[in-house]
Amino acid sequence: MSHILEDARFEVPGVVTPLAFSNRALAALQAANHFAHLELADVNAQDSLGLLRSFHPDVFLIAGFSSIFRAQLLQVPVMATLNLHAGRLPAYRGGSPLNWQLVNGETSAGVSVILVEEGIDSGPIMAESSFPIGPRDTIAHLHHKANSLFPQLAVKALQCLVSNNSSGRAQPEIEARYWHQRTDADGRINFGGMPAQAVDRMVRAITRPYPGAFAYSGSHKVRIYAAEIPALCLRGVPGRICYVMHKGPYIICADKAILVTDYQIESQPHLKLTHGNYLE
Repeated sequence: MSHILEDARFEVPGVVTPLAFSNRALAALQAANHFAHLELADVNAQDSLGLLRSFHPDVFLIAGFSSIFRAQLLQVPVMATLNLHAGRLPAYRGGSPLNWQLVNGETSAGVSVILVEEGIDSGPIMAESSFPIGPRDTIAHLHHKANSLFPQLAVKALQCLVSNNSSGRAQPEIEARYWHQRTDADGRINFGGMPAQAVDRMVRAITRPYPGAFAYSGSHKVRIYAAEIPALCLRGVPGRICYVMHKGPYIICADKAILVTDYQIESQPHLKLTHGNYLE
C-alpha cells in the first residue's frame, strides 16, 4: 500500500479490515498518513454501505479480503473495484490460489489485478505478472514473491483505470477453472493414495504460517511442517514410520518414502514418532 500512498496522483482516505484486525505495518502507515481505519463485521450490511458512501470513493482496491462484494457494495465507488488475485487467470479462479498452484506442481505462479464483477474472479485483467516456483519453495516463499509484485501491479492497474486507456484483457471463459477455499481439514495426507512428490508439495503448500499438513498416529494428530524426497528409495506399506541407520522418520507413501524433517505431535509436542508405527 505504501506505493499508492507515495504516489501523488492517488489519495487513500480509508482502509477497511475485518473486526479485531491487528497489523503493525498498517498501524504505522495509518500513523504516518492519517487515513481512517474501518473495522467492519459485514461490508455488505446497510450501515457499512452508508459509511463507505460517505467517503465518496472513486475506487475500491481489495487485497486478501474474504467477503464476497455484493452488487450494492460494488456500486459504491464511482469508477470500479479492483481485486489483487494471487493466481493465474482464468485457470485459478476462486480460493487459496497460491496454495493450489503449489499443490498442483506448477512451475510458475501468476498474479493478477482484475476488475471485480458479480462473478467469481471473472472480470477483465488490468495487470498481471508471474514468478517461478522453486523446487523447494514453500507457501511462505510464494507469498513473499507475490507481495513483492502486487504494489507495482496495483499502481499500473489504477493508472489504466484513471487514464481510461485500457478496459483490461477479457478472460477466455472456456479456460476457466474454479478452486474452493482450502480449510485445515483439506491438509490431511493420504499416504496410500499420494506419491512422495505429491505429499512433499502438499507439505510445502500449507506449512507455516498455515496450520500444516497432518496425519494421525492412533488418536494423535501429527503436524508435518517440512519434508524432502530422500536419495534413499525406501518402499513398503503406506503410512509406515521407519528409521534407517538412526535417520528418520521416513514415512512410506504410495510409491516410496519421504523424509520428515520438521513435525510435531499436537497433544504431545515433546514426543517423537516411533519406528514401526503408522500414520494414517
